[in-house]
Amino acid sequence: MSAAADPAEEKDAKDEVRWRFKPWQLVITWGGDSQYWKMPEEGTDGPAELLKVVWLEINGSTPKPLPKGKRYALSFKISMAHYDSVWKTYPVYMLAKVGKKGTSNWEKINLGELRVGDIVEIPSGKLRFEVPDKAKDTTLLFGLYKLWGGEWKRGLRIHEAVVEEMPG
Repeated sequence: MSAAADPAEEKDAKDEVRWRFKPWQLVITWGGDSQYWKMPEEGTDGPAELLKVVWLEINGSTPKPLPKGKRYALSFKISMAHYDSVWKTYPVYMLAKVGKKGTSNWEKINLGELRVGDIVEIPSGKLRFEVPDKAKDTTLLFGLYKLWGGEWKRGLRIHEAVVEEMPG
C-alpha cells in the first residue's frame, strides 16, 4: 500500500499530530476510471464519489513511521450522494495496521442507516490503535473495504481519512 500523495501533517494546540488524507491522496481501486469513480481534482477538498463498483478498496499509509508507544485513532469522513439499498445488506470494513507484519485492527460498519447528504465520521468512536514499543516497522497501513457481494454499489462519497494522535 502506498499513498498517492503525502498528506500535510498538522499539530494541534497540545502538539498532537494529525494527518488528513483527501481522496486524491489515497489509493482508490478503479479510482482512475471515470466510469467507476468521480474523483476530485488533485489539490482540492472535494469528495470522491463512487459511481459503481462490485468491491470497494481504499488504501493509505502514513508518510513517515509513527513514534512507538503512542496511541492513535483512524476515521473516514463519508456521505451518500443517493440511496442504494445494497449498503443495508453489505457492511464495510475499516483496517488499521502498524507495519506490514503488525496486528490488524478491524471495524465492521453498517452504512445502511446513513441519510443522503449527511457527512459522518466512521466509525462513530473512531478505530483506535497503539504503536507497540517493540515494533520494528511503525508505518500505519489503513483502508476501507467492502468485500465481494456480487452486487454493484453506488453513491458513497469519501471526503477524507484522518489519522490523529490520541492524548495521554
